[in-house]
Amino acid sequence: MIVYQKSLELVRLVQLVVMPVLKRRDTELATQLHRAVRSVPLNIAEARPQRGKRMGNHFTIALGSNREVDACIDLAVALGYLSSDSVAPVYALSDETQAMLYVLSR
Repeated sequence: MIVYQKSLELVRLVQLVVMPVLKRRDTELATQLHRAVRSVPLNIAEARPQRGKRMGNHFTIALGSNREVDACIDLAVALGYLSSDSVAPVYALSDETQAMLYVLSR
């Protein structure tokens, strides 16, 4: 599944770009982001063997977690931990993943 691969790329990119800064500046926010970003591929994986409403529910949960990732990064930018330029690639990949999850959740 392409969305699954994209979600793994998102995990790697967040780990590379965002987490080093957050771990030093705000451990609570780093922990929240850590949980949210990992929830995306895990819920996609849970959705795959399911059918119908159950499958859609897992994609919906993954979408919510993906939106939480964005919110954590938004907070990091708002608090001055990161620049919006530095996280632009993360937002772009996140948007792509969210678009796929939105379609799959319907």
